[in-house]
Amino acid sequence: MAEPQAVTVCRLNADDWPTYRAIRLAMLEESPMAFGGTHAEATSFDEQLWRQRLADNVVILALVGRSAVGSAMYSEFGMSDLGDCALYGMWVDPGLRGKGVGRALVDAVVAQARAAGKRRVVLHVVTGNDPASHLYERAGFVPTGHTVPFPLDHNVVEVEMELALRDGP
Repeated sequence: MAEPQAVTVCRLNADDWPTYRAIRLAMLEESPMAFGGTHAEATSFDEQLWRQRLADNVVILALVGRSAVGSAMYSEFGMSDLGDCALYGMWVDPGLRGKGVGRALVDAVVAQARAAGKRRVVLHVVTGNDPASHLYERAGFVPTGHTVPFPLDHNVVEVEMELALRDGP
């Protein structure tokens, strides 16, 4: 049996918008209730909007060989503390879950946060998504005690988790 190929990660830029669009549509189709948007909504976005999303955020793509198999986003958008950033939109192809792709993406977002001098990385995970919660816990994230309603279904709760990168401002 062949060994699985190594996972590599790279940052997408605005010219990579077709790749980002394809992975975003795949994640919204596979997990329609996991993200703060819908497949139908995303299919209506034009090139300019996809480029803007890539210009405003750091989108990390996971690859196995030449195949895109997951993505995650580092963002400072909406953070009330300048020392904070967020990990958003984490998704891994279902056939590769539990094979190191998610950890590679988390590590890449954390590395981006460290490079930007951030003090803390914050994320939200839907209650009951135990595989994702365990991945984040293994990476050092801990629950903050805060919860928020899930944007697409206010009966669903997201747990806030954080990873402290350094003390002080």
